[in-house]
Amino acid sequence: MSYSYYEVYTNAQRAFASLGFPYGADEDAAYIITWFELYNLKGIDLFCSFIEKNDEQYNYKIDLFKNERVIDLNNKSNLITGPGVIDYIVSKFNTSNVNEFSLINCYDPIFLIPLLSRYIKKDIYGKILNDKEILCLMNKEKISINKILFEKKINNSIKIILSNTPNRNQILDIDINLIDSKKYLSLGLSPNQNNWNKIAALAFQSYVPESEESRSKGAGGGDDND
Repeated sequence: MSYSYYEVYTNAQRAFASLGFPYGADEDAAYIITWFELYNLKGIDLFCSFIEKNDEQYNYKIDLFKNERVIDLNNKSNLITGPGVIDYIVSKFNTSNVNEFSLINCYDPIFLIPLLSRYIKKDIYGKILNDKEILCLMNKEKISINKILFEKKINNSIKIILSNTPNRNQILDIDINLIDSKKYLSLGLSPNQNNWNKIAALAFQSYVPESEESRSKGAGGGDDND
């Protein structure tokens, strides 16, 4: 079954909210998951894998200021730490010309890619490395990904390099053609149905039960005279 981008994003956002993600963090996480689903990289499956391995409160605070070039993520998921990390390193790049950052104990670096892709329109291009192995390259029209990034491992250490110059093309395992984004949107998204049902069930838990109090606060139907 096919769903619109908005349907997938909304269901994912509500599911994250039901898991206890703070306001704003649920939207960023939903964007990450929907981005992968848009490019046929099984975002909903990634979400379900995250749920299976994470059953704790999602208050993942990390110290971004101890060392501006080295960030210890303490093996916390980038679904919630990633947005703050990427915003921080981009701000350092813009204000201090610091362009190279090491992320240690980085459990799921794959979730950083959609966040970095947001800055392509601002002519900021990311490269992700593990030692000398290239894991991801971004330019104006394409994002290339090494499939190793999909393998979650404790104590990963990666390096992110930012540049105002697009990275040179290089053959990796997965190519995302950004020019085709509108075509993907028009075709609709087709997540794994079993996992979609799991996300939909979680999303349903975030709905506000109908009551006199909830209706007075704007939930449910009704008209302006209610």
